[in-house]
Amino acid sequence: MKKIIILLLIFQFTFAQIPHLSGEVSISIKNGTIESNLEYSNVPKIKNYSLWLNSGLNLRYLRDAEDKFNYPNIKYFDDEKSAEAFQYYIPDGDVKIRLLPEKFKINYVGKFPVISDTLKANNRGDWKGNIAFNGKSIRTTEQSAWYPIIYDIDNDVVISKVTYDLTVNCSDCSSIYLNGAAPKSGNSVNFKSNQPISLLLFAGIFDFTKNKNTFFINTDLKPEQETVLSNWTDKIIKFYENNLRIPYGNPVTYLYTTPISKKNAWMFVTYPTVAIIGPEKYNVKSYFSDKTNELNDAANIEYFAHELGHYYFGTVIEPNSELRWIFLEGITEYLALQTIKEVLGENNYKRKIAEYLVEVKELNPKPLSIIKNNEISESYRYYFVPLLLTALEKEIGKQKVWNWLQTILKSDKTTKTDYAFFKSSIIKSGISENDFLKFETKYILTENAKENVIKVVK
Repeated sequence: MKKIIILLLIFQFTFAQIPHLSGEVSISIKNGTIESNLEYSNVPKIKNYSLWLNSGLNLRYLRDAEDKFNYPNIKYFDDEKSAEAFQYYIPDGDVKIRLLPEKFKINYVGKFPVISDTLKANNRGDWKGNIAFNGKSIRTTEQSAWYPIIYDIDNDVVISKVTYDLTVNCSDCSSIYLNGAAPKSGNSVNFKSNQPISLLLFAGIFDFTKNKNTFFINTDLKPEQETVLSNWTDKIIKFYENNLRIPYGNPVTYLYTTPISKKNAWMFVTYPTVAIIGPEKYNVKSYFSDKTNELNDAANIEYFAHELGHYYFGTVIEPNSELRWIFLEGITEYLALQTIKEVLGENNYKRKIAEYLVEVKELNPKPLSIIKNNEISESYRYYFVPLLLTALEKEIGKQKVWNWLQTILKSDKTTKTDYAFFKSSIIKSGISENDFLKFETKYILTENAKENVIKVVK
């Protein structure tokens, strides 16, 4: 069985052409500058596409693979697809026809604010898609489009995963980390990966350690504390593997850094990196007791459980379309809820359910069948959806919900995660159309859907 699942995963990752990115990236953490001279090769044959590049990066040129001429380009902005980036394409004669060469060169440069004095920083305004210079480091991810991202418009697929051979230069850095490779000391480092991966770049003045197979970047944890976090991580991953029937990928890397705002504090994943962002008083060490080296509050494990769940809903399958937030965050939060029940016990599970119920008290949820992606608020995705899936669990049984989640994860990579898929995937997993209709009628389509969810969950 395990061999079949692994083969399925290999097929999912290789059914499409994977772009390869090579060249040099030069940055300065003191000046807030990025300059990239790159080559894209093995580019998929996509007719209707756009090329995303962060809006703070200025395109110097797009050139042919032999470096003989510049391609013309059309630039526009579509914030519904990427609020962080401008979109480009190469016109093929008629501006309505888009040419995507199998190999091309791209050069661009940008300068960003360096916010080392948080007294002058905004209260909010930092997020995963930011290119953040805090005076000691740069933090940037695939969401920020710091490297060119290819978007397949017709299939609504963002192709952020690449293989790479990149040299990162940073004269004022002591260490550099590029997702998919080990962190290294130095101010000029070559990184290579034959495994397609989304690119998170972290470079600056920081230390890193390795405990068993896990890297800890800038966390300043004691070895005993690293072991505690590693053990909890292993326990959560084992729970997911046992129930989703898909082996977890590479060991995770934990990374900590401060935000470029006063009050932002959150976690995010660009697999295999789990990033913890927050002011110094909320650093990773703050989770631990100095005396016992144990977690101050085991309930904090729920945050790690959520981020670790993004390997499945965010990496194995990359949600898109109208229900992107439902599949990406809502289902992942449901996974974290199940982990709480398994590893922290019934009392913590009930506490979390009670927290969800408080958070949805003022929510007037629009039915899944008609809601649009930009209408799915944080309360909806993080609190209402796990309650809705708990109602589904009450109606059909927990194992059938796990079967449904397995069905989703085995779906084609180009699947649009809309309401039609929500319905068809449940039925495909073994739930009768009649049983789904009963669930849909009671918990989705009726005006009393929220009240029905709360009643059955309580």
